[in-house]
Amino acid sequence: MTDQAEDGGYPELGERFGPYSVGARIGAGGMGWVFEALDTRLHRQVALKIITPRLAQDEDFRARFVREAQAQASLDSPHVVHVYDHGEVDGRLYLVTQHVPDGDLAGQLRARGVPPREAAVDIAAQVAAGLADVHAAGFVHRDVKPANVLLRRRDGGVTAYLGDFGIVRPTDGAHALTAAGATAPGTPDYMAPELHDGAQADPRTDVYSLGCLLWTTLTGEAPYSGSSEWALVTAHREQPVPQLPGEGALVEGINRVLARAMAKDPAERYADATPLRDDLRDLLRLPAEGHVVPVEAVDPPPADPLPAPPHARRRLAALVAVLAALAVAAVVVWALTWGDDDPAAEPASGGTGSGAVAELDRGTAVASVAAAFAEQGIDDRDLATCMAEHWVDGTGLEQMRAEGFLDEESSFVDLPSTEMPEEMRAAFGAALASCSGGVVED
Repeated sequence: MTDQAEDGGYPELGERFGPYSVGARIGAGGMGWVFEALDTRLHRQVALKIITPRLAQDEDFRARFVREAQAQASLDSPHVVHVYDHGEVDGRLYLVTQHVPDGDLAGQLRARGVPPREAAVDIAAQVAAGLADVHAAGFVHRDVKPANVLLRRRDGGVTAYLGDFGIVRPTDGAHALTAAGATAPGTPDYMAPELHDGAQADPRTDVYSLGCLLWTTLTGEAPYSGSSEWALVTAHREQPVPQLPGEGALVEGINRVLARAMAKDPAERYADATPLRDDLRDLLRLPAEGHVVPVEAVDPPPADPLPAPPHARRRLAALVAVLAALAVAAVVVWALTWGDDDPAAEPASGGTGSGAVAELDRGTAVASVAAAFAEQGIDDRDLATCMAEHWVDGTGLEQMRAEGFLDEESSFVDLPSTEMPEEMRAAFGAALASCSGGVVED
């Protein structure tokens, strides 16, 4: 049992906490637990953070908490988690923020691996934009790391939000929400080396952390490691700034940003996140390393209708062509699939049930979809079958029937791609990426 659980004072699933109906716990940290919740007044999903009772009983902390919550609520940035409310219920302090449903960057890196370099730079640029707004408002975050970057998948892309301002503080050093006697706040893997020597956090220490986050998003590993915290701190102090191998404008540009953001001497870093944001955005304007298809191309405007025989595959062929191009780009395929479970790992919800009948229906659907791929020029029968299996399993027979893409006999029905819901499109992208390895040859 955790110390926080021993403290008690946290609501149960389904309990009312003021105007909020409490859902599942989605996070926990040194300052409290975070729950999904429904704001019953506005009928919207929110994240409800309830401060650990030990801190809530500290009068100095309570006063600082109110000041900090009010200050955070004043931040208005498209890449910072919005604060909606704060208050107290039966002696328990709480903070209500925007609910970002698709997980954090650390979890997605563990589950899906690293994205393509362009996507990694894009995520870091978005975080830098949020951090620039934090700095412009006169605050320092002090704990920039992948676990504090929340992601939302929408329109074939990923939006990043900087969250968890549990140890945010004004740049003048007043009213920090750090418990008395605590060590330097932050996470050692991402902390600027001077913080361990007692230096005061400022925008340049956030910049260092963001440089570490960029490296982790590119490689899946923290920039430095050590057998102990002391060895890790020593590595941050003494080892050179890591650099990507290889050549090309993008690699060279990333390495320049890393070298400046993670400079050992704070005076050699970006002064705050604004110029770092601008440099990252400039990298995104470089010629892409692969063929990048704009998001709008996923569902282009329909052409003039042409007569077609029953179960024609022309629309399916168009979708295959578009998603094949996206697979070459890999950026959008990663955005489509990072939040999905591996369809091969467990049955998709919405299946027809167990038994021979369900298996027969699945076999009919897979064969019908594979035949559609074959008719459109996928000569490799194994590839066509693999894609069909992943798409059918990833979507589920019942959903494919409900959307009209399977008839009563489980045969594939061609419909306009505009009628395909996001879940089916994501499953299609996942199937293509899984079976082709993210690369489709001409």
